[in-house]
Amino acid sequence: MNFFSRHSESRGESSREWGEEKEDGVIYTVSLKKVRHQTTTTSLQKLTHGENWFQPLQWETMKLRTLKAGTVERLVENLAPEDVEDQDTNSMHLNVFLATYRAFTTADEVLDILFRRYTEYKECRRRGENGKDSRHDVCRIIQSVLCIWMDIYQDDFDDPPAYRLLHRVLEFAEAHMSDGELARQTRHKLDRLRRNEALKGQQKMSVPNGHHLTSNEDVLFIEGSDSEQPLDFDTISVRTMADQLTYMDAELFKKVVPHHCLGSVWSRRDKKGKSTTDAPTVKATIAQFNAVSFLVIATILRSTSISIEERVRIIEKWIDIAQECRILKNFSSLKAIISGLQSNPIYRLSDTWAAVSKEKSEEYEELCTIFSEENNQMTWREILVKEGTAKYADTSNSQVKHVRKENMQKIQAQRLSGVMQGTVPYLGTFLTDLMMLDTAMPDTVDSNLINFEKKKKEFEVLAQIQLLQKTAQNYNIVPEPSFQAWFDSVEHLRYEESYRLSCEVQPLSESMSPPAQSNRKERSLRKRISRLFSTSDWETSSANSNTSQSEDRVSETSMPDSPDSLMPEKMSASSSSSSLTSLEMSTSPYKAYDSSSNCVIRVSLSGESDNIYKSVLLTHQDHTPGVIKSLMSKFNLDAEEAEEYRLVQKLPDGELQIPDHGNCFYAINQSVEPNFILRKKSEEGELHRKSKKRTTLRKLMEVVSTQS
Repeated sequence: MNFFSRHSESRGESSREWGEEKEDGVIYTVSLKKVRHQTTTTSLQKLTHGENWFQPLQWETMKLRTLKAGTVERLVENLAPEDVEDQDTNSMHLNVFLATYRAFTTADEVLDILFRRYTEYKECRRRGENGKDSRHDVCRIIQSVLCIWMDIYQDDFDDPPAYRLLHRVLEFAEAHMSDGELARQTRHKLDRLRRNEALKGQQKMSVPNGHHLTSNEDVLFIEGSDSEQPLDFDTISVRTMADQLTYMDAELFKKVVPHHCLGSVWSRRDKKGKSTTDAPTVKATIAQFNAVSFLVIATILRSTSISIEERVRIIEKWIDIAQECRILKNFSSLKAIISGLQSNPIYRLSDTWAAVSKEKSEEYEELCTIFSEENNQMTWREILVKEGTAKYADTSNSQVKHVRKENMQKIQAQRLSGVMQGTVPYLGTFLTDLMMLDTAMPDTVDSNLINFEKKKKEFEVLAQIQLLQKTAQNYNIVPEPSFQAWFDSVEHLRYEESYRLSCEVQPLSESMSPPAQSNRKERSLRKRISRLFSTSDWETSSANSNTSQSEDRVSETSMPDSPDSLMPEKMSASSSSSSLTSLEMSTSPYKAYDSSSNCVIRVSLSGESDNIYKSVLLTHQDHTPGVIKSLMSKFNLDAEEAEEYRLVQKLPDGELQIPDHGNCFYAINQSVEPNFILRKKSEEGELHRKSKKRTTLRKLMEVVSTQS
């Protein structure tokens, strides 16, 4: 529907939101778009005919509708609308739907609706009913949608050996589509998937130790590791370590299925019957991230008998490896190495850190600032926007002179050699953003209609992942079999064991915060949940573990109900995910919820691991009883017992008890991190007694230490 406005030009607006329109099963957002009105000579003569002369209209204002919410039926129908008002808008709807539909429907249901819509329109055209040209277009668009779906999201149809969904498409195409194009493409895809599956079967073989290999690279690793001299940390060069970690990270990142990162998919959202196999590609990336962090800890604490100088040398080598990862734009291993160095067993070795050279300390501090929690990890996000799709890293802003000079020389050498670098991002940022979106925005609105606005915001994050996966293809690193064998052979230490070894290296009474980390603000902005995806005993480590370790074990995870912060960047507004070419800064999709009348708090359950917490959107209208009942539901507790619980905010110097009745939003301290505990009132007396005992014991130790 189009209409004209004589005053559009003076306003100078190209488009603006106008309101909403509701129909059966759907809500549209209506916007007005200003376009230049082309006036022909004939129309101009008509306008100026006779004595009455009118100024010709210069602008046309079009009313555009974008789908905001709807039923599954209407969302699928909108993939091939009868009246396409804006082709770009329709293309965006297709991209968003295909990227996110798994959170609210199934591939079978989508096919059912598309097939039914195709046959209905084809039958109308056969009967010669009016609008046949439009109906023909709908049939053509549906055929195009199926082709795009099979091409971009092949995993949806890769279900050997039956390939049931592909056979459904093939049977329908052969029965109803006369041109045979869709049938031809479907048969081609079937043949290719079968060939790939057969090739995997030929490559699959068993080895003596019982491992099953599925690729030539895996075979190369095992066969090479027997014949070559075993490696150890001391013999592996810094560059080799960084290259091989980058190779491993890039291979895993390229295999990440973007929709596995959706908060409603991989986090399980407390849905019974779901398992970690729902997001295997995310799980694999998290496991690699954890392995690198554990490797850092294991190499530093591998022997308690080595000298401080030797341990300093190991720490400095890890700092050098982290710097090499920075040049390679491997932010995943960079973050993992920093996490390992910031873990409590390593962090507390103040004597060792004090012996680290000034240059390496400055270098380490600068690397740490990349992932600073200041202003929603703004530094890291700006780097990602600037370098994510660039050919080379940009370290010109380094404040450490010797590092800047050395890095620039290495980057210049890369340019001269013509070797481009890809990017492996810190995936935890995206997982956190998606988790925050999932927490902050409801799945349904207005009589249970699917909130498609939420899906659009989620797609912005998924599109970033897809773009960066393409840049990861630029790496050209050759895997080294002996390194893979060594990496897999290093035994990871449990938290209790690593902390015990750390105390042997430096007893408790001698430890203090290392100078190299004096500026760290990180006393746990956010703890993440890793127990969902890892079986390591580290996941259930005691609360006295350093936050950065528990945070970054999962930092690839940004865990369910443990939202980080939201993305201030997004992809360029392309209508096709396959044509995205750049990153640009934007406001966070969550900013509307982070205002003077809204905030997100993170609440852990007393007695449970601090790594597990739930996120609650708190508004200025929320009162404490309602908030506690909501949390009871999130923690699967009996809501009828809500009066037995109390909400407590954790402060740097103690705790703040939120009044049992009253406005919760105005009762909390919003100047500190929004970390809370849901605790039974009956526990408070016992906690007070334990606190008193700890205070007495600490004073006694201070007296003994002074006397000795």
